[in-house]
Amino acid sequence: MKLPVQHERLNRTLADASEKINQMLLLVRKYLLTGILVLVPLMVTLYIMYFVFQLTDGLLGVAVSRAIGYRIPGVGLILTALICISVGMIAQNYFGRRLIDGIEGSLDRIPVVRSLYNGIKQVADVVIQKNHGEFKRVVMLEYPKENCWVIGFVTADFIIPLKNESLDELDMVTVFVPTTPNPTSGFLLIIEKSKIVDTHMDIEDAMKVVISGGLVQPGRNTEVIDEDTGKEFVIPH
Repeated sequence: MKLPVQHERLNRTLADASEKINQMLLLVRKYLLTGILVLVPLMVTLYIMYFVFQLTDGLLGVAVSRAIGYRIPGVGLILTALICISVGMIAQNYFGRRLIDGIEGSLDRIPVVRSLYNGIKQVADVVIQKNHGEFKRVVMLEYPKENCWVIGFVTADFIIPLKNESLDELDMVTVFVPTTPNPTSGFLLIIEKSKIVDTHMDIEDAMKVVISGGLVQPGRNTEVIDEDTGKEFVIPH
């Protein structure tokens, strides 16, 4: 007569144990996912820094080690930094600026090199120096078709006189639409001001969105939803 009661207790114990195991697995899964989201950007950043160190240290470090007879780790990186500082000091004075202008003028005469150099220089000015001189503001516009939106950078007002008087009457701007993930290439659009929508993004944040293919969203945290429990937990950037 006591068997049904024992079975009920056993079933209840097994159910409680199963629920605790499921909760533990969900917790481990959440911690695992959180750890991945935290560690992956960190490891990628460290790997890139290590790659840059190996590259810069290898370029000049090998030459120095051959000259002195033994290898000093990091000497190539130090020499690279000193060269960058020296070039920066030269570029700040009049004669250095004239020299650099001459080199850039020579590069500007080579078709393929000109496009590559100017594109990389423009991105470096925007991302590293946060130079807003070339790009005035970040906008959204419908391109390449209606209801399909892209990020663009307004570069200037379009004031070139045209033979078509109907176009002269339009209030237009030039907008650069970069490609993903390489923002050094893109499309130049001449479009009416009424067709563009201004954003609250600054140029650096917009570049991050373009380069990451939309994975990096400025001013947002990463929200992870547990499929089993439906609960959210946030990974801050």
